[in-house]
Amino acid sequence: MRHVFTLILFACAIVIAQAASAADSTPLALHAGQSIFTPSENLHYWVDPNPDSRETDAEAALRGGEFKPVVRWPPTFGFAEGVHWFALDLRNVDHADDSWLYVVEYALLDHLDLHLRYSDGREQRFVSGDREAYVARSVDHRHFNFALKLPRGQSVRTLLRVQTESSVQVPIAIYSDHAFLETHQRSQLGLGVYYGVLIGLLLYNLLIFLSVRDRSYPYYIGYVALFGLALACLNGISYQILWPTWPLWDDAVLLLAIGGSLTCMVLFTYSFLELPTRQPKLARLFRAAAWLLAAITLASPFITYRHAILLETASVFLLAFLMIGAGFSAWRHGYRPAYYFLLAWSFMVAGIVVYACVSFGLLPKNFLTEYGIQFGSSIEMILLSLGLAYRFKLLREQNLQLQLEATERLEIRVAERTNELNRAMGELRTANRRLHEFSLRDGLTGVHNRRYLDETLAHAVAQSRERKAPIALLMLDIDHFKRINDTHGHLVGDDCLRAVADVLRRHVREGDDFVARYGGEEFVVLLPGATRDDAARRAEILRSEVAALRIADHGETISLTISLGLSAMDGNDLHSGPDKLIRAADAALYRAKREGRNRLVVAD
Repeated sequence: MRHVFTLILFACAIVIAQAASAADSTPLALHAGQSIFTPSENLHYWVDPNPDSRETDAEAALRGGEFKPVVRWPPTFGFAEGVHWFALDLRNVDHADDSWLYVVEYALLDHLDLHLRYSDGREQRFVSGDREAYVARSVDHRHFNFALKLPRGQSVRTLLRVQTESSVQVPIAIYSDHAFLETHQRSQLGLGVYYGVLIGLLLYNLLIFLSVRDRSYPYYIGYVALFGLALACLNGISYQILWPTWPLWDDAVLLLAIGGSLTCMVLFTYSFLELPTRQPKLARLFRAAAWLLAAITLASPFITYRHAILLETASVFLLAFLMIGAGFSAWRHGYRPAYYFLLAWSFMVAGIVVYACVSFGLLPKNFLTEYGIQFGSSIEMILLSLGLAYRFKLLREQNLQLQLEATERLEIRVAERTNELNRAMGELRTANRRLHEFSLRDGLTGVHNRRYLDETLAHAVAQSRERKAPIALLMLDIDHFKRINDTHGHLVGDDCLRAVADVLRRHVREGDDFVARYGGEEFVVLLPGATRDDAARRAEILRSEVAALRIADHGETISLTISLGLSAMDGNDLHSGPDKLIRAADAALYRAKREGRNRLVVAD
């Protein structure tokens, strides 16, 4: 029994010691000779699932030993729920500087509340975050920062409250004012160089697009522009410079920029690798991915920030495998530009995936993982530039080879052309005659056209006048032709026109007689030397031949009829010229239509 009692006392002592150590953690000592401090071994945290957690709750948890030391530095928890509290004690042991900055080096935290309790009894409270006013920061900088007044020998207990919908990443650092200015001047210069390169790349590709009009460039330009804007939001630069008075605007722009850049990335891959012609199945997958990403992007303003950023961040992993797989497949199929694409995008996708892993808490937050996207995109730009140079070299070599071959072929062909010139001139004259004949033919039916009729009719009438010989003209029209087109389609209508033209050609003698398409479904048959009775007899033959035609259309048979108007004159009646002949036949044709169609009417 005595041993049991001893064990109980020992366990209680351990619990009390742990609580005491948690409540009175070793303070971070600020010594002379160092101006930047990382509280990796002095920081403790506690997660309260209550979204309305207050300072009194955190102090009670601190006294109760619920705060735990941070195991991995910097603290990253992924897209975790709840309110995160961080306790840190600071003591200025012998440092000459009394002005310090408490800095949280992650720009996407929504709400930050810092509570300070100094050893001399002073208390302070700061409020910051990307959902709060930018002017709340102690120093005009893209990272959240809070001013501490800590003279030599003084200490302060800090209690930081973090509540956010984004990834919970809380890299804390303590800087003297001088060290903060010096360190972040260098980082700002590095970011300035990076964004300068990004803008230069954007303008360079824009100029190339204006020169070559390659459809891949708009997708790449959109990707570079939106990717740069997304990085500006991730780095806190956009909130600092572009819209410091609109806190909520930064989250919306970030979601649209990430989704838009991913969509443009997919479309650029789709176009650059020529997936529709080279790999149709993969092309359909990329089209579906582009539509899905576009839908997520457009829906992001209407859903919660957490759900939208989770969807977009998770899609990075899928796109990484999809794009690398597409590039590898295109390279294996012999598409040489895919090699540079694969190499360049491998670095870029690696940087994006590393950053996404940090957001999910799968990788620790350090310099390489924090700026992995910048490193990856910089290498990508260099490799793509090398790829463009290689492509230009190949094109130049191909052009030189083509020029050499063209010169050799030109010398051979000059000799051949000299020998062929005379023969070609003869063939050209024959072709001109054929071309003239072709220009007088209707392209659909093969009979003469309206131009030939206009040129020939006046000559035929003049000859009949000189010879005192009769002449007859038939004008005919296919009955209900518009109904045939509307019911069976224009292709079947064209078959009907050709069938009627064939009947007319078979019953018209070559020589002075000819058939011409007058327009639409109307035809003209000119019969020089034919009397009225002879022309009427021949017209009836044509009508009956057409009525016997049967046009097939998908198992259906179409019957045709024609209406005819006939005008005939002898040599003494032709003093009015060809117009009188045409008008008389046209009037007779319209009488035939009015009287019921499928008939011949002879002009008076």
